[in-house]
Amino acid sequence: MDIKDVIARGENKVVEFKSWVKIPNKKELMEILTNETVGFSNAEGGIILVGVEDNGEITGCQDYDEQSIIESIYDRTVPKVFTDIENITIDGKEILKIIVPKAPETVATSRGTVYKRLGKNTKPFYPGEYQSNIIQGFKGDFSAKILKDTSEFDIDFHEVESLKLKIKSRDKDSTLYQEDDLSFLRDLRLIEDNSDGVRLTIAGLLCKRQITHTF
Repeated sequence: MDIKDVIARGENKVVEFKSWVKIPNKKELMEILTNETVGFSNAEGGIILVGVEDNGEITGCQDYDEQSIIESIYDRTVPKVFTDIENITIDGKEILKIIVPKAPETVATSRGTVYKRLGKNTKPFYPGEYQSNIIQGFKGDFSAKILKDTSEFDIDFHEVESLKLKIKSRDKDSTLYQEDDLSFLRDLRLIEDNSDGVRLTIAGLLCKRQITHTF
């Protein structure tokens, strides 16, 4: 997709805009970019377009050092995140496209703060939300383990709607509940996609359709 089309679509779960001109303190900007990087790393990955305002206006970047930005993000993340940067010129203005990969394990800032991308916002990801999912004898996040014998037909979409309403009531700034049902479930790692289609995770059992038997 053309980068202009990406910008026209606005921010979403894999695209973030960041102004270069409105944050003159570049150390502060690097901290902001690091937080966004951590958030994308702990979700599905994504891109940060630096030099683009929240409303999609292209204001551009000046006097930047791509290598310094890459190294700054690398030094401020634990485990270290390797990003890539593309320089793009649009209507005579230069913007930076920072490409953030999805991490195989939970990433934090060097200050020990963890973020995760939810919808078009990056939110703090508190220790209780991930440390409690680590159990002895299983490598990784147990709640994210895929259940092979499940499918999209096992999802109770009434439960999904109920979960969306709970998130909306508890976090007024969240836009996660506005997503379509499957995207919403993917962001929360309640479902995963594999070669055979949609599969529920252990956590996804919360939204599993209940089968009642008549005897």
